[in-house]
Amino acid sequence: MLQLPDVNAGPATPVRPARPGVLLIWVASPAGPRSCLIADLIRRTAERHHWRASVWQPEPVGWEALNIYPAEVCAGPPDPLDVAVTATGQRGVSAAHLLRPGLARPQAPDLTGLDPLALRLALFRHSYRDEVVLTRDDLEASDEALRGWRGLVSHWARSPSKPICARYAGDFLGALDDDLDAPAALRTLAALAADQEIPDGSKFETFAHLDRFVGLDLAREVGR
Repeated sequence: MLQLPDVNAGPATPVRPARPGVLLIWVASPAGPRSCLIADLIRRTAERHHWRASVWQPEPVGWEALNIYPAEVCAGPPDPLDVAVTATGQRGVSAAHLLRPGLARPQAPDLTGLDPLALRLALFRHSYRDEVVLTRDDLEASDEALRGWRGLVSHWARSPSKPICARYAGDFLGALDDDLDAPAALRTLAALAADQEIPDGSKFETFAHLDRFVGLDLAREVGR
């Protein structure tokens, strides 16, 4: 079950949508990508639980290059509201679950020459609660990691298909359910890639399936 911090930003508790099967998420400050990425990760994780999730925000922003699904624009949050992503100290939002991401600097890093999804990966490598300072080296390392994983996925795709590896998939999805522990989920992908006992066909199917949650386009090079 998906667990997120309660309204007091305390320990994570199970998410139970006010409207059965419908999860409403509000991003109070969408100008920076981190809050929007967190909401997008919640939306993707929620859909795994067969909830129809939607994200709302007070103004339009252009983060489509980061594989963030466009949000609904509204002057205020919907009511009843299930999840709010707000800046520290921001008030006036009533939701069952409240997430306050740590400050990420720079707010809009220079991605010249890099895949925009390198920023998505670089932020997911840190707990959303932590403050982060992303250097050019951090972004280049994430860009290189993306290219490496995509190359592996393209290679594995040439092997006979095998069932998804339930153990690694379970660890990955369990990490996301546990207060959006994206760093642990990414470590699970890295461990799967390095596991010599898992057939390449199973690695491909598992990576392709789990990428729908982290949105890194890991199968982009398949067939090229």
